[in-house]
Amino acid sequence: MWIIGCGALIGNLIVIFVRFREERNSGNSVQRMFITNLALADFLMGVYMVTIASVDIFYGDGYFLSAPIWRESHLCRWAGFVALLSSESTVFLLALITIDRFICISFPFGTVRFHRSSGRVGVGLVWILTFTLSLAPLIIGLYSSDFYGLSDVCVGLPFNTYIERTGRITYSSPANIYQFIADGETEQRPYWLYSIALFLGINFILLILIFLCYLVIFLQVRRSAKISGSERVKREMRMTAKMALIVGTDFCCWMPVIIMGILSQTGVTELPVSLYAWAVVFLLPINSTLNPYLYSFVALCSKKRDRQFPLTNFSVNKVNAPQNT
Repeated sequence: MWIIGCGALIGNLIVIFVRFREERNSGNSVQRMFITNLALADFLMGVYMVTIASVDIFYGDGYFLSAPIWRESHLCRWAGFVALLSSESTVFLLALITIDRFICISFPFGTVRFHRSSGRVGVGLVWILTFTLSLAPLIIGLYSSDFYGLSDVCVGLPFNTYIERTGRITYSSPANIYQFIADGETEQRPYWLYSIALFLGINFILLILIFLCYLVIFLQVRRSAKISGSERVKREMRMTAKMALIVGTDFCCWMPVIIMGILSQTGVTELPVSLYAWAVVFLLPINSTLNPYLYSFVALCSKKRDRQFPLTNFSVNKVNAPQNT
């Protein structure tokens, strides 16, 4: 947890700083804006990881004596809020990036584009929506604080069915034990339904749409590569390949979690508690640590390509110069 958390904090902080400097110096890139906000979302996951790791050290081996106190604490709620805000904003920003790539590739000569103002509006709406979704369990009366206390790591992934059974406790004299006698009525808690709707509903739909959009994009890229050899189309293809690498890693982290949740909620299998913890502290946040290094890898590959083929762009510009004149 310390390695993943500190890696996410340091890596994404560097990405945000570098992208902010590039934006001030070179101006107007919508993709740069999207990547900066994605790095901010991943940075929040690092904050969550370091918080949980610190609490683990604080309680130590005696945690089992303080588990109920920790789950009901304000710090647990805050950590769960940060984790949910980070994960949801990541998914929505990936959807926004996918829409931008879909428009640019499917309609390369169209006028509909994400410009700086529309990009800011889209990013602002994403943060407002995800902030509301993350804060809702704390402010709506239907949900108790237990939404963020469903597990020791304060994130309510729908990996187990949580059912309340009503009944009465009676004392059996012959057996000298207390017995719980259910009256047959069961009730599923509202906050658990919220978790199912959020993770297995909204996130699943968004990820399926992202997958379908990129499938259409790559089919379009193959066809465009045969028909058109313009520099603009090639540039959009290269940008799409870069974004596909980033989106693909996040997709691979989220889909196993959603598949496990679906299998658990449909009763196909019963997941062990240890798998829940591993999914929250390793599977979901690992992409937050990997993303900044993927950005660096993509940037290095782009610079290397520019150094290897410096004359290509020059020759294109030279040919087009008389026409522009």
